[in-house]
Amino acid sequence: MITIKDIHKTYDEAEGPVFDGFSAHFERGEFILVTGKSGSGKSTLIKMLLKEIEPDAGEITVDGRSLSGITKAEIASYRRGIGVVFQDFKLFDDYTVYGNLELVLALTGGGARNAEQRITNILRLMGIDHLHKRHPKELSGGEKQKVCMARALINSPAVLLADEPTGNLDPASSAEIFRLMEIAHRQGTTVVMATHDLATADRLSVTCRTVDLDILPHKI
Repeated sequence: MITIKDIHKTYDEAEGPVFDGFSAHFERGEFILVTGKSGSGKSTLIKMLLKEIEPDAGEITVDGRSLSGITKAEIASYRRGIGVVFQDFKLFDDYTVYGNLELVLALTGGGARNAEQRITNILRLMGIDHLHKRHPKELSGGEKQKVCMARALINSPAVLLADEPTGNLDPASSAEIFRLMEIAHRQGTTVVMATHDLATADRLSVTCRTVDLDILPHKI
């Protein structure tokens, strides 16, 4: 599903490489936990998979497609098959919960067809259908992240990327987000989650594989 081959990435020559020949393979349907200290490359890896940033060298292939071959004009189409959950939510404050999801459908080519039913269904799955008329500022951190989960999953993506999704949440909300990640995984979604919250991750009832970036050769 996802193959990362001999990736190199350096932001600052004085600080050294973030990745220096990193390779990995994630099978379709796996639940991958990417761990490591701050600065180990967790967010960099998620951004490269999303094609927000490019490696300096090496190749990333997602579902048989090399990301280096995707043009700027094709990035939006590529991202339609990927759901993303961020630590800092990235919701539109001027839109309601419903409006945020409606906007995503419009921007990703989903249009108005069956939009209401799709939005209602995903909000019910997240357990927040009663919040559809509220704005982000009226929600708790846990509720905001559930909206982000709904946004990430509304297009039924093959891959769900999550960059420290519980970093700003209390333990109860963190556990709930992990539970929703499990639901997505059980529906066949490949989950790649960068996280430092190993205590909560240990309570997952699905089988996970951990990729610890701290033990890469250049980190030792």
